[in-house]
Amino acid sequence: PIEINEPVLASKVSGFGGRASLSSIIAADMRASTIRVNDVNGVAGFVLPGDRVDIMLTRSAGAQADNLVTDLLLQNVKILGVDQDANENRDKPAVVRTVTLEVTVEQSQKLMLAQQVGNLSLALRNISNTEAEAARTVGLRDLGIFEINTATPTEQPETTVVAKPAPKADT
Repeated sequence: PIEINEPVLASKVSGFGGRASLSSIIAADMRASTIRVNDVNGVAGFVLPGDRVDIMLTRSAGAQADNLVTDLLLQNVKILGVDQDANENRDKPAVVRTVTLEVTVEQSQKLMLAQQVGNLSLALRNISNTEAEAARTVGLRDLGIFEINTATPTEQPETTVVAKPAPKADT
């Protein structure tokens, strides 16, 4: 897209009868890679072209299928399009089936592999938050599912009741 006050360049304009192409908005050293999403892992349709997301991978760790972990796979990834819409002026959320991301070649490889080994989820970032964060793998134990409350009730000290003496009657 052409920004406000940006000069009109031939590289930004399609020829006569031409059509806008996704390849014209991808940075020179990047690739467009598409992943499947649904109403939940696609942030309920609130992800729009131009937004940035973090991508999480939930997968089995080890031989036990119930030993799930979630890793932060990629951070601050630009959304190029949702379903087959690359319009950054889109302003209404809609549940989509695919999201196209702007990534490096290696990141694209990671996404393709990750789709085969687990479930990908998106986390929408604040528009001004572009900083990478240190993240660790989160497992079921981090949810507190296996925590046992080992606290024992403390013994209450015995209380002694002292009765006040009855007032003396005046004689």
